[in-house]
Amino acid sequence: MSSFDLVLLLVLSNAVQNAMNAGDNTVTAGIILAGVLVLLNYLVGLATYKNKRLEALVEGRPEVLIHNGKLFTEVMEREQLTHHELNAALRAAGCTSVEEVHYAILENNGRVSVQAKKNSAGSK
Repeated sequence: MSSFDLVLLLVLSNAVQNAMNAGDNTVTAGIILAGVLVLLNYLVGLATYKNKRLEALVEGRPEVLIHNGKLFTEVMEREQLTHHELNAALRAAGCTSVEEVHYAILENNGRVSVQAKKNSAGSK
């Protein structure tokens, strides 16, 4: 589920609430409004599938936080990611420090993907 889908659910529930509780709108108007919102969501999904610039605007792009043990603090600041959150993701991946990380990527869904460096001690 993308963030756009979540927004759709929130707007959809607000749009049909009056039709559900016998407010000013009729049930037919609620169904029409729900159908239009679902159709708009489908069209935005189709447009982002076909246009990569629009996809980047709506869904965002993954950001590299660490590459070969080098931490990119400017990316962390731009994405408002704290060192505590990054350290928690590193610990979950079994890494105790930034130097042990081959790469760490902040994904579109907010998760941090971490790949530890290969252990070179056994290659003698």
